[in-house]
Amino acid sequence: MHCMYLTRRSKKYLPYWFCRLNKQVITLDKCKSCSKLKYKEIKLIKNKTKKQAKLENDRYSIITDDLKHCYICTKKGIKDIPRNDLHEVYGGSNRKRSIKNGFVVPLCRKCHQDNKILKFLQRFVQKEYEKTHTREEFIKLIGKSYIKG
Repeated sequence: MHCMYLTRRSKKYLPYWFCRLNKQVITLDKCKSCSKLKYKEIKLIKNKTKKQAKLENDRYSIITDDLKHCYICTKKGIKDIPRNDLHEVYGGSNRKRSIKNGFVVPLCRKCHQDNKILKFLQRFVQKEYEKTHTREEFIKLIGKSYIKG
């Protein structure tokens, strides 16, 4: 554990330790003998809120009813590949919106790591959503359109 004022820097790819409190380059043993040594607080990892856990447990998909098997492998004709992940098609800041609107697809690990499949799913789910809604509603919900033109 290091002092909260201690940072590791580099100059011309050579690393060194720097004390932000004293504003000088130091060695680690000099830092440990400092009278103003102060350790960082250890923060606990946040648990999921009940609201988020309930939202994740109630996930559904607008493109498939079977959430137990990989969607892509089943379409390719490979039977009974169990899903490892429920993939929210539009992640990041749109993750909760994806869960609420059914933009969730069950995927195995192999399909979940393939970027071509993930890009395909973004376009495919948008097309499915636009069967009952307009493109403007989709753009307002997610922020952009994944279909060209």
